[in-house]
Amino acid sequence: MRDQEPMLILLSLTRFPHAAPFILSDRKDFPKSRLSHLYFTTDDEPARLCLVRNNPHEWFATIKLRDFLDVGGQWLYKAATGQLNEDGGEFDPTRLEGNIFSTHIYRYDLINEVVFNDQRFVPELPMALFAGAQILKTGKNASYQTNVHIPFIAFDTVRDAIAKLLQGDTEDQSANPVFTFVFWDSDGATEGLYLTSRPKNYGQLKLFFSLRGISLHQALLKLEELGAIYRRGLSLIFAIKRPRRVIGYNGNYEFINFLILLPAEGVAGLTDNEEVMLQGHIEPFSKATARYLSAKSQMPATLYIGAGSLGSKLILHDARSGNIELGICDNDNMLPHNLARHELTADQLGQNKAEALVTVIKKFYSADNSNKIVAIESDAIYLDREFQEYQCIIDTTASVQVMNFLISKQLPTNTRYYKAEIADAGALGLLYAEGYNRNPRMDDLVNLACFNATKNEQLRIWRINDVHREVTTLNVGLGCSSTTSVMADDTLGFHASVFSRMLAKATTQESHSISGLLAISSLDESKGFPSISTEYIDVQAFDVLNCKAGSGWEVRLMGGINELLLANGNRQAPKETGGVLIGIANYKTKTIHVFDLITEPQGSHGTYCEFVRGANGLPDEIDEIKRKTGEVIGYIGEWHTHPMNLKGLSIQDEKTIAELRVLNRTVPIPTCALIVTPDELLAYVYE
Repeated sequence: MRDQEPMLILLSLTRFPHAAPFILSDRKDFPKSRLSHLYFTTDDEPARLCLVRNNPHEWFATIKLRDFLDVGGQWLYKAATGQLNEDGGEFDPTRLEGNIFSTHIYRYDLINEVVFNDQRFVPELPMALFAGAQILKTGKNASYQTNVHIPFIAFDTVRDAIAKLLQGDTEDQSANPVFTFVFWDSDGATEGLYLTSRPKNYGQLKLFFSLRGISLHQALLKLEELGAIYRRGLSLIFAIKRPRRVIGYNGNYEFINFLILLPAEGVAGLTDNEEVMLQGHIEPFSKATARYLSAKSQMPATLYIGAGSLGSKLILHDARSGNIELGICDNDNMLPHNLARHELTADQLGQNKAEALVTVIKKFYSADNSNKIVAIESDAIYLDREFQEYQCIIDTTASVQVMNFLISKQLPTNTRYYKAEIADAGALGLLYAEGYNRNPRMDDLVNLACFNATKNEQLRIWRINDVHREVTTLNVGLGCSSTTSVMADDTLGFHASVFSRMLAKATTQESHSISGLLAISSLDESKGFPSISTEYIDVQAFDVLNCKAGSGWEVRLMGGINELLLANGNRQAPKETGGVLIGIANYKTKTIHVFDLITEPQGSHGTYCEFVRGANGLPDEIDEIKRKTGEVIGYIGEWHTHPMNLKGLSIQDEKTIAELRVLNRTVPIPTCALIVTPDELLAYVYE
């Protein structure tokens, strides 16, 4: 460096101040090869200083021209004092900005490993062969993706497969294969000088290779003879061994990517004036990249049941965060009206939703093994052994049939069942997660959401609206119709995003939470601009009582009900007490869920040997519960105590139950009676 350096300031009169100026050296013998932080230029171009790592135009938008010149002065000072090359012990890669004509996508570590281990395609050439595909088909701007190393022993098989592929439909990206040729110095020499002069034509490229011990033209003729060159676009990579680890990579090799368009005569027709283009390097989208960019907890292997509008959004959120162990179950096809909210596009119309989503996701992860991204084109009720592969099951179907099936299914002990649904025309999102050992169970949680309408205003509005809401029927074809919801895509997307964050947290908790979860996301637009909120309710395990009468029914008591019943009995002892049970019954699963008690309604009285339950005001109290819960939760049975510890039904109990069975069949609900002894609850259920 000189005491005084002649420099040029290059700026655009039409784009200034929106485009940054450039600082250039005004002498041809500027020591470019010994200085980092210079852009890659040709021999007849002046050296151009790289002042910032990021976009120079964005940087310049925040500073004054005087500051810009000060930074240029600092660059020169550091260059003169030997401080410019201090990059934490790493080697500064070549700055290709302004020289890139297309992009080459490959994993740095994939190429680095082959070069480092000198894995040659043929012994006489320091060169390896890789296979990939051309991504864009626009001449000079074509981009390439290199995916896999091809050893010579596998070459004939790969070449034959490509030949067969090219005879078919070449519109598909995977049917546009390319070979990439990676060269390196045969002596393993280390280069400490920086690259600041790029080859512009084939003659200069041959010199570039020759200086590193390779006769490029002879090598290409050899590869053409072997049948490895079959198309005009020729992608070459040269690996330069650096004295230190290259910035941004975990290796000592810097890769420079070249692209040559062969003439019709092939390699023999190449002239020294044939243009050589530079390709920039981009790492492919991979599982590791997705996890890093998402900054999101990684979900375990997950089976999605339902690939509709909500399911498709959750699936892609999960896939984009790096989860490539996905099962997608859906037997529906993509129809035109699905375009309003589904993540698939018109290109997938008519395709099975699960299969189409799998195809899309696999294209994300061309650099990874995507064999565990699978589509299951069937109804969920036919699933069986598939459950063994997954730690999470996420149901987005809003189907009672599917829920009943999953409730009855024996799932692996390490598998947790989640359910997500949109309610109240998009005003509410509800996410449920079963607890440890499937308790609370999914039907406990879904019915609890309805019961909680008695004390939660948002849930109450939903349940009341639901009673009066008419199902929208959309005509999808002659003689065909489909029930659907009128809801904007962004409304659905809001809840899907919230669900995705909730699921990421819930599924990655250590050993899973013991309790169940009821999560509520709210989107309130009643007062103009949207107001959003979330609420999380931990749900403790339910107490499960099997019917003592042998009917096969079970009674599931919300956490705390068991203790409340025992406490009431002991408090009133030695007199009997009782009341009614508040809950819901499911004939398909033969389950009664109990969420609340009414103790000694007006007119009740108990003695040492009997309890007579009153009814004053009880119908109105039950009706109010039914109104608030949208006619879902209500009277579901009777309870009374046996303080003398009679472990069964008395003669009077049997008589009363017989009378109740006649009345309850007209509703219809099963007849349920809970006997509360000093230390135990006994359930009797009759249809």
